[in-house]
Amino acid sequence: MSWISNISTPTQQVTQGLFSATKLLESDDAAIIKKVQKTHKPHGRQVDNLGDLFSIIGKILLHENRKSDDDVPNEKSVALEVPAYLINKICCKLACNCTDRDAQETTMTILEKELQNYLWDEKLVIMAAAFAVNYGEFYLLTQLDTPDPVAKNMAFLKQLQFIKEIGSASQNLPGTINELIYAIMTVIKCVLQFSDLDPKYFEAEKQPSAITEIARATYWTIYSVVTCGSYIAAFVGLRNQHTMAKMASQLTKLASKVSRMQKVLQEQFSHCKHEIETYNSLINRFNSYQDHTAILSDLFDVERGKPPLVVGNNTKKEVDISSLKGTNVLLLISSLDVWDVEMKALAKLYLELQTKEHNRYQIVWLPIVDEFNEHKFSSLQSLMPWYTVRNPKILRPGFIRYIREVWKFTNETSLVPLDQKGSAKSPTPYTLDSLWISGNLPGLFTDNGKKSPWDQNLHLTLDLLLRGIYTVDSSKPGSIICLYGGEDIKWIEDFTTMINRVKDFTRTSIDLIYVSKSNAIDHYNNAIFDFITAKKVGGYWKADETHSWHFWTRLESIFSWGIRDGKNAKENDTMKDVMSLLSFNGSYKGWAVFGQFGSSHKVAKATGEVIMDVLLKISNWWKAGTNVDSFVIALNQQIEQHLKVQKHHCYHIVLPATFAKVPDEMMICPICDSKMGKYPMYRCCE
Repeated sequence: MSWISNISTPTQQVTQGLFSATKLLESDDAAIIKKVQKTHKPHGRQVDNLGDLFSIIGKILLHENRKSDDDVPNEKSVALEVPAYLINKICCKLACNCTDRDAQETTMTILEKELQNYLWDEKLVIMAAAFAVNYGEFYLLTQLDTPDPVAKNMAFLKQLQFIKEIGSASQNLPGTINELIYAIMTVIKCVLQFSDLDPKYFEAEKQPSAITEIARATYWTIYSVVTCGSYIAAFVGLRNQHTMAKMASQLTKLASKVSRMQKVLQEQFSHCKHEIETYNSLINRFNSYQDHTAILSDLFDVERGKPPLVVGNNTKKEVDISSLKGTNVLLLISSLDVWDVEMKALAKLYLELQTKEHNRYQIVWLPIVDEFNEHKFSSLQSLMPWYTVRNPKILRPGFIRYIREVWKFTNETSLVPLDQKGSAKSPTPYTLDSLWISGNLPGLFTDNGKKSPWDQNLHLTLDLLLRGIYTVDSSKPGSIICLYGGEDIKWIEDFTTMINRVKDFTRTSIDLIYVSKSNAIDHYNNAIFDFITAKKVGGYWKADETHSWHFWTRLESIFSWGIRDGKNAKENDTMKDVMSLLSFNGSYKGWAVFGQFGSSHKVAKATGEVIMDVLLKISNWWKAGTNVDSFVIALNQQIEQHLKVQKHHCYHIVLPATFAKVPDEMMICPICDSKMGKYPMYRCCE
């Protein structure tokens, strides 16, 4: 049978693979580990009592208590379910299909086909169990002093007795096997420690470096088992001392590599354990804090004596946390994607507050950063007159985890109030919606910060729209404020001329304020600004000023809160009014809003076409000598009558991409009560 001569022996196969194995050991394994992680698709814990199974494996591989029967498991002493079928299947692969030439291929096959649905520690223990079966047989057969004649005769048939008979190289080989086995068992024991950690915390997205190191240790441990199995198979009839020496050298290198991984894993475990302890401590502190400066000290990982905070958008003076003692602190939590204009608006509120409250309230910016952009960080920091963290990298991972899990931070800018006396319960974070509506930072320290504006019989009055944004001239009590906008210069010229006629006819004072759209490009509207300045027809708010941005953001915040509270335009008049105003922001055409400070009546608002038609007929609905306070009421009545006879309308709202998802069924047209359609819009504003 000549074909037998073409079959290479395990010894020949091992010799052919020694060079490729050496090359693999010295190469970068990053690509391999990524493949290993892709094979990992666990179905939860599938092997119970891993510790007991690992203990039994140790008795075989490490020769523990080999002279005693005291620790041999039996049905009465151990309730241990061993995945025997899988262990036997892998055992066969190690015994029959393992050569060093394809150890890498065999390792990946086992990970992909046999172990993909098991957890990392389960993979390792199952693999070690399969190896223990093979190694146990080899170990027993090489014990020349055994009195068992069956073992002696089996060793003779496999010619294993020569291992201890042909020189130092062969005698060194079992020693290197033991060295590798010890390294393997030490790594597995280290990986088993991670199963004691909180599973919610120990996840890939929270601990990517630890997961990567465990995947790396798993791959090289299994690779080592496969390699060692191929060498044991090669011992059948092996007498070549040179080959044995190379095998011993290879196993030594593997043992060294696996041992280094154990040190890295231990460091990772200590790090994870420390972070969990810090996180749990942080929860306890926030639930029962008495001094917020003590909490703040726990948030930063800084060198001793180096202040974690700076203050001032120009000087950036380093300050210690103790400087916040005796103040009410607002933690400003955001990503680096926050809008510049939003920070400018917040800075305006903050500086006004500092003047009124004599520095009793302070803001501390804590940016949560996945990828640090120093230019963006510095740019935002330059807009902030309050306290800011010196560098986002010094925020403790435990605190970042707390923010994401307890405060549910999802990159939406939030404020968290910490009052100086402490609180009996964990502080509540607020999105900036409540701030833009109230225009009041101290309100976040009371229940007012939690209450929806819709709980207070909300009416869209001028005070609600402009509180904290615009201050009326005290020398003009009772004057009417008119906000108007649009980008049609011809309509603006006609409208301002009409307002002058109305003022003459009614003998009332009307202050005009032109409001740019929130996404307008100011240099496109220069003609409008020049016209307003030249004709002296009031003032204007540019898009890049906080007044205009704050006005539209307040409307969006009221709308957003209304959606959360289940309001829609069909059933709620205020939601109908808010949606009408928001529609002006997305329109090129003109629009106008009239109201009075201190009045409980809602504002009058309409598109440019409607308002011009109504004002053109003012002599029909306004009588000379009528109280000016009734002007807005009468104007509202005329607008509503006009809308009832309007035959056609085209109504749309443009919401920013960052706006929270709005249920389609909530978007009801304020004019005809029909469900509105949804369309994507692409816009370039350069």
